[in-house]
Amino acid sequence: MNEAKDVMILSAWVSVDTVNEFMAGAVGGMAGLAVGHPMDTVKILMQNSLHRPTTMGVVNLVRQAGLTNFFKGLSLPFYSYGLVNAVTFGTYKCSLKKLDPTGASSGACVMAGALSAMVQLIPAVPVELIKIQQQNSASRSGPAPSTLNCIRAIIQTHGFRGLYTGLTAHAFRDVPGLTVYFLTYGKILSMNACFGLSPFWSAFIAGAISGPVSWVVSMPFDVVKTRMQSGQLNTTKEVLLGLLKQNDYAIFFRGFHVAMSRALIVNASIFAVYEMAYDWLNKKYCSSLYVYETVQAI
Repeated sequence: MNEAKDVMILSAWVSVDTVNEFMAGAVGGMAGLAVGHPMDTVKILMQNSLHRPTTMGVVNLVRQAGLTNFFKGLSLPFYSYGLVNAVTFGTYKCSLKKLDPTGASSGACVMAGALSAMVQLIPAVPVELIKIQQQNSASRSGPAPSTLNCIRAIIQTHGFRGLYTGLTAHAFRDVPGLTVYFLTYGKILSMNACFGLSPFWSAFIAGAISGPVSWVVSMPFDVVKTRMQSGQLNTTKEVLLGLLKQNDYAIFFRGFHVAMSRALIVNASIFAVYEMAYDWLNKKYCSSLYVYETVQAI
């Protein structure tokens, strides 16, 4: 009887721990988005420009239209990015625990990172599509198109499949990007532990490094994805060929310095908040559940 109860306690603890992974991912994602959205708006406008805009040129253009324009397209992702990051972090952590409970294997980190990248595409593609279409109006005065109007226009023009415009480019960006992201984070976290850093600063530093490193891999297809989701062309191939015909390969890294700066700030925030939230949730719920089940067993 006690053995069966122990199994039930372990099962309950694992299930609550899994929920905590997803919840902490959601909180971390919302924190990162709140910090980085203005810089993301600048990056999107630079990538969509037909010319070679300077960072300050774009910033001044948005400022003239109104400072609140830096936050256009924030309402939908602020809530839905919680879901996207919950799926990303939850899938990664759960997969890693199944593949290698110690988290020391690079192969397991790579496989878990790739799997989480593929799964998170389901909520991420529609969210980014709508966000980008709203951000494109940031250089103009007046309100951004509402989330519902964006969704309605996409469905009327392209059907429900239109909500997944840019899926291929998004996958080419996120699968290698998130794989490098989580692998780098895990390795730096291990190094930080050797120096005796606190969990908060260890996560902050690891996030600040892993974010920019992943963007080195992701940036070319981020430009392709942005152009597709802005409605300039229909397919990944068309966008790619259109960019290559310009004979300016630097275009694939347009907005790179903004993306790198944003990645440092955002991912340091995401991982630090994620680790704090996960630690708090585990202390509050996993331990109390274990005590409750133990009392019940007695």
